Amino acid sequence: MSSNGNGFDWEKIRSMQFSRRKLVQTAATATAVAGIPSVIRPGHTVAQNATVNVLAPAWPQVPTEQKLTELFAQESGIRVNVEASQYEFLEQQIKQLVAGKSTQYDIYDYDSQWIGGLVALGALEDLSGPDFLGSADATVKFDDFFPEMTYRLSKYPTNDADLAAGNYGAFADTPVYGMPWSINCQALWYRTDLIQAPPETWDELREMARTLTTGGTYGMAFQGARTGDWITSDWLPIMWGNGGELWDPTTYTAEGYVNSPEAVAALELMRAMVADDKSVDPASGNWTINERLAAILQGKTAMALSWVPLFGGVAEDPAGSLVVGKIAFAPSPKGPRSQAAMYGSQGSGINALSQNKESAWQYLQWLAAKEQQQAIMDEIGAGFQSPRKDLKDAGKYPWQQAFVQQIPIVRDFWNIPEYAQLLSSLQTQLNLGYVGRKAPQDALNDAAVEQQAIYDSSPDKPANAATPAAS
Repeated sequence: MSSNGNGFDWEKIRSMQFSRRKLVQTAATATAVAGIPSVIRPGHTVAQNATVNVLAPAWPQVPTEQKLTELFAQESGIRVNVEASQYEFLEQQIKQLVAGKSTQYDIYDYDSQWIGGLVALGALEDLSGPDFLGSADATVKFDDFFPEMTYRLSKYPTNDADLAAGNYGAFADTPVYGMPWSINCQALWYRTDLIQAPPETWDELREMARTLTTGGTYGMAFQGARTGDWITSDWLPIMWGNGGELWDPTTYTAEGYVNSPEAVAALELMRAMVADDKSVDPASGNWTINERLAAILQGKTAMALSWVPLFGGVAEDPAGSLVVGKIAFAPSPKGPRSQAAMYGSQGSGINALSQNKESAWQYLQWLAAKEQQQAIMDEIGAGFQSPRKDLKDAGKYPWQQAFVQQIPIVRDFWNIPEYAQLLSSLQTQLNLGYVGRKAPQDALNDAAVEQQAIYDSSPDKPANAATPAAS
């Protein structure tokens, strides 16, 4: 993953050790002594040689977290080993460990869309009970965090419709299976040497992109590849802005939602910007997150959506950025009906089979404390904004501030066990419409048929939910 095929050195620009080989290491060196008093939990002791093993995605904050674990070991007598695995393999790696009833890791860091499947497999400990968040000794509360970010990430089951409406009370008694670990959303990155004021709407963005396309610079960049969740993540904010919805989560219905006029118009805008306006690179039909970020940092696009705070700091790294001092961040543009920023966050859950649950819980609470969260925020290379409400305004970098501004408008796609099948279908059909192999309406009609079949086979579908006739 060191190069994306156009000469862009992905590893170098991040200046972070993202390879599993370099990130798999013991983060603490302190050795526990039998019966040592626990500073984290007064009145308790920790066992001899207590160790917590964490399996995490190879995210920018991992090296900073690893350094902090040395302090945790000194304070608590508990060592922490953080093993970082490449993101694209991590979900299946965790599922294989669960299937094998492995106790190798005490904590799994997971992505938001995986939670339904992991809960169905029995992978994650319920943290709602008296041994965890429900304990009088707990040093952290679920209410310490931004609800817009944590309900989607940590509670299951929920649905995005209620969460988007701020109806958190509907899930007051819903189990909690994890703590927030990394929270992110997409923002609009734009070139300050080319743009005085960023566009506020998608229509304004389209017109601005036309005028800014010149020479070797395009006005806008999309990630249009059908792998991962690339094109879906760029399409959804436009679709939601039009007033559309991905599905009806109460009836498990796709027809009339994923292929609605609002959804089709969003895909048509993306297609038209490539094929008609020529303000987006036509090669973007194969672009992933790598190529889109490369276009920004190499000065090949004036605007693009990308993740903050996750990658915000890389724009100021002269080792990989040709636009140092020329990038600013703005909210995801508005549509005619609404405004939405694409959600992307990861949580930390305790392995339900862990033999070190108490030590793992001590570590999760310690990591979530204000002091540790501030320390990670202050490290520019960590690309981190705390989920703690009391650190909302504590970020010193513009990409942290841009993220906080968008918290009220974050939206997400599915987190049910069938998410991967649904995403694969949508990714393929969106890509076909984007590159012109299908008309956008036809592509999304086909997605509706495919997705309805997936919903109908779900054990979670309400028994009284009607199956729409295929169109």
